[in-house]
Amino acid sequence: MTAVVAVYATACGDASPTDNPGRDDQPSEQDRGGSVSGDRDALVAFYNATDGPNWDDNTNWLSDAPLDEWEGVGTDANGRVVHLFLSYNRLKGEIPAELGNLSNLIDLVLSDNELGGEIPPELGSLSNLESLDLYGNQLSGEIPAELGNLSKLGGFWGGLSLSGNQLSGCIPSELQDVRATDH
Repeated sequence: MTAVVAVYATACGDASPTDNPGRDDQPSEQDRGGSVSGDRDALVAFYNATDGPNWDDNTNWLSDAPLDEWEGVGTDANGRVVHLFLSYNRLKGEIPAELGNLSNLIDLVLSDNELGGEIPPELGSLSNLESLDLYGNQLSGEIPAELGNLSKLGGFWGGLSLSGNQLSGCIPSELQDVRATDH
Protein backbone atom coordinates (compact mmCIF):
# COMPACT_ATOMS: atom_id res chain seq x y z
CA MET A 1 0.00 0.00 0.00
CA THR A 2 2.86 2.43 0.67
CA ALA A 3 3.91 2.26 -2.99
CA VAL A 4 1.04 4.66 -3.72
CA VAL A 5 2.56 7.32 -1.44
CA ALA A 6 5.15 8.32 -4.02
CA VAL A 7 5.09 6.83 -7.47
CA TYR A 8 8.85 6.52 -7.88
CA ALA A 9 9.78 5.61 -4.31
CA THR A 10 10.53 2.30 -2.71
CA ALA A 11 10.22 1.42 0.95
CA CYS A 12 13.31 1.92 3.12
CA GLY A 13 14.05 -1.06 5.31
CA ASP A 14 11.63 -3.19 7.21
CA ALA A 15 10.14 -1.43 10.18
CA SER A 16 8.15 -3.15 12.87
CA PRO A 17 5.86 -1.41 15.34
CA THR A 18 8.76 -1.23 17.81
CA ASP A 19 10.91 0.48 15.16
CA ASN A 20 8.63 3.49 15.16
CA PRO A 21 9.53 5.44 18.29
CA GLY A 22 7.73 8.68 18.90
CA ARG A 23 4.55 7.89 17.04
CA ASP A 24 2.63 7.68 20.28
CA ASP A 25 4.92 10.14 22.09
CA GLN A 26 3.65 13.31 20.42
CA PRO A 27 3.51 16.36 22.66
CA SER A 28 0.01 17.31 23.61
CA GLU A 29 -1.54 20.52 22.32
CA GLN A 30 -1.01 22.02 25.77
CA ASP A 31 2.70 21.20 25.61
CA ARG A 32 3.07 22.79 22.18
CA GLY A 33 0.78 25.72 22.90
CA GLY A 34 -1.15 27.24 20.09
CA SER A 35 -3.69 29.98 19.72
CA VAL A 36 -5.89 31.69 17.15
CA SER A 37 -3.27 34.42 16.78
CA GLY A 38 -0.56 31.77 16.32
CA ASP A 39 -2.70 30.10 13.65
CA ARG A 40 -3.15 33.46 11.93
CA ASP A 41 0.64 34.00 11.98
CA ALA A 42 1.20 30.56 10.41
CA LEU A 43 -1.36 31.28 7.67
CA VAL A 44 0.22 34.67 6.94
CA ALA A 45 3.62 32.99 6.58
CA PHE A 46 2.00 30.43 4.25
CA TYR A 47 0.36 33.16 2.14
CA ASN A 48 3.62 35.06 1.81
CA ALA A 49 5.64 31.93 0.97
CA THR A 50 3.22 30.73 -1.72
CA ASP A 51 2.65 33.90 -3.76
CA GLY A 52 -0.70 34.64 -2.13
CA PRO A 53 -1.41 37.83 -4.11
CA ASN A 54 -1.50 35.73 -7.30
CA TRP A 55 -3.66 32.85 -6.08
CA ASP A 56 -6.84 32.23 -8.06
CA ASP A 57 -8.86 32.92 -4.91
CA ASN A 58 -7.37 34.66 -1.88
CA THR A 59 -10.64 36.07 -0.51
CA ASN A 60 -10.15 37.64 2.95
CA TRP A 61 -6.54 36.46 3.34
CA LEU A 62 -4.51 38.93 5.42
CA SER A 63 -7.72 40.73 6.44
CA ASP A 64 -9.08 41.14 9.94
CA ALA A 65 -11.93 38.75 9.09
CA PRO A 66 -12.26 35.61 11.23
CA LEU A 67 -10.03 32.84 9.89
CA ASP A 68 -13.01 30.72 8.81
CA GLU A 69 -13.86 33.50 6.35
CA TRP A 70 -10.47 33.20 4.66
CA GLU A 71 -10.75 31.21 1.43
CA GLY A 72 -10.05 27.52 2.04
CA VAL A 73 -9.74 27.78 5.83
CA GLY A 74 -12.01 25.95 8.26
CA THR A 75 -11.97 26.42 12.02
CA ASP A 76 -13.37 24.74 15.10
CA ALA A 77 -15.69 26.34 17.67
CA ASN A 78 -12.68 28.03 19.31
CA GLY A 79 -11.53 29.62 16.04
CA ARG A 80 -8.53 27.30 15.68
CA VAL A 81 -7.63 26.18 12.14
CA VAL A 82 -8.67 22.58 11.49
CA HIS A 83 -8.93 22.50 7.68
CA LEU A 84 -6.85 24.06 4.92
CA PHE A 85 -8.21 23.27 1.45
CA LEU A 86 -6.44 25.16 -1.33
CA SER A 87 -6.29 22.74 -4.25
CA TYR A 88 -6.20 24.15 -7.80
CA ASN A 89 -5.45 27.66 -6.53
CA ARG A 90 -2.14 28.51 -8.29
CA LEU A 91 -0.04 28.32 -5.15
CA LYS A 92 3.64 28.82 -6.03
CA GLY A 93 6.70 28.70 -3.83
CA GLU A 94 7.62 26.47 -0.92
CA ILE A 95 5.55 25.18 1.96
CA PRO A 96 6.80 27.09 5.00
CA ALA A 97 7.79 25.33 8.22
CA GLU A 98 5.28 27.53 10.08
CA LEU A 99 2.43 25.27 8.91
CA GLY A 100 3.74 22.85 11.53
CA ASN A 101 2.41 25.31 14.15
CA LEU A 102 -1.25 24.66 13.20
CA SER A 103 -1.59 22.20 16.07
CA ASN A 104 -5.34 21.56 15.58
CA LEU A 105 -5.10 20.95 11.82
CA ILE A 106 -6.98 17.85 10.65
CA ASP A 107 -6.88 18.27 6.86
CA LEU A 108 -4.09 19.81 4.80
CA VAL A 109 -5.03 19.66 1.12
CA LEU A 110 -2.77 21.57 -1.25
CA SER A 111 -3.00 19.30 -4.29
CA ASP A 112 -2.67 20.36 -7.92
CA ASN A 113 -0.73 23.58 -7.44
CA GLU A 114 2.83 24.60 -8.29
CA LEU A 115 4.47 24.14 -4.90
CA GLY A 116 8.16 23.28 -5.03
CA GLY A 117 11.05 22.62 -2.69
CA GLU A 118 11.09 20.02 0.02
CA ILE A 119 8.28 18.90 2.30
CA PRO A 120 9.04 20.57 5.63
CA PRO A 121 9.72 18.01 8.39
CA GLU A 122 7.78 20.32 10.75
CA LEU A 123 4.56 18.94 9.23
CA GLY A 124 5.35 15.83 11.28
CA SER A 125 4.35 17.77 14.42
CA LEU A 126 0.71 18.05 13.27
CA SER A 127 -0.49 15.36 15.66
CA ASN A 128 -4.19 15.80 14.75
CA LEU A 129 -3.65 15.53 11.00
CA GLU A 130 -5.80 12.87 9.33
CA SER A 131 -5.32 13.90 5.70
CA LEU A 132 -2.19 15.22 3.98
CA ASP A 133 -2.71 15.74 0.25
CA LEU A 134 0.20 17.29 -1.65
CA TYR A 135 -0.52 15.44 -4.90
CA GLY A 136 0.34 17.06 -8.22
CA ASN A 137 2.85 19.72 -7.23
CA GLN A 138 6.57 20.09 -7.96
CA LEU A 139 7.87 19.00 -4.57
CA SER A 140 11.35 17.50 -4.54
CA GLY A 141 13.79 15.91 -2.14
CA GLU A 142 13.13 13.02 0.16
CA ILE A 143 9.96 12.32 2.10
CA PRO A 144 10.68 13.40 5.69
CA ALA A 145 10.69 10.54 8.19
CA GLU A 146 8.94 12.91 10.62
CA LEU A 147 5.70 12.32 8.71
CA GLY A 148 5.71 8.95 10.45
CA ASN A 149 4.76 10.84 13.64
CA LEU A 150 1.32 11.52 12.17
CA SER A 151 -0.45 8.72 14.04
CA LYS A 152 -3.96 9.85 13.01
CA LEU A 153 -3.11 10.07 9.31
CA GLY A 154 -5.28 7.79 7.26
CA GLY A 155 -8.54 8.05 9.16
CA PHE A 156 -11.86 7.28 7.48
CA TRP A 157 -11.56 9.99 4.82
CA GLY A 158 -7.91 10.79 5.36
CA GLY A 159 -4.66 9.47 4.12
CA LEU A 160 -1.41 10.51 2.54
CA SER A 161 -1.03 11.53 -1.09
CA LEU A 162 2.37 12.60 -2.33
CA SER A 163 2.37 11.24 -5.88
CA GLY A 164 2.65 13.52 -8.89
CA ASN A 165 5.75 15.27 -7.50
CA GLN A 166 9.48 14.89 -8.10
CA LEU A 167 10.28 13.25 -4.77
CA SER A 168 13.41 11.15 -4.55
CA GLY A 169 14.77 8.47 -2.30
CA CYS A 170 12.73 5.83 -0.62
CA ILE A 171 9.60 5.84 1.49
CA PRO A 172 10.67 6.09 5.14
CA SER A 173 9.88 2.99 7.15
CA GLU A 174 8.16 5.26 9.69
CA LEU A 175 5.29 5.56 7.19
CA GLN A 176 4.57 1.83 7.06
CA ASP A 177 1.25 2.12 8.90
CA VAL A 178 -0.05 5.17 7.06
CA ARG A 179 -2.95 4.69 4.68
CA ALA A 180 -1.98 6.02 1.28
CA THR A 181 -4.47 7.59 -1.08
CA ASP A 182 -4.25 7.72 -4.84
CA HIS A 183 -5.58 10.22 -7.33
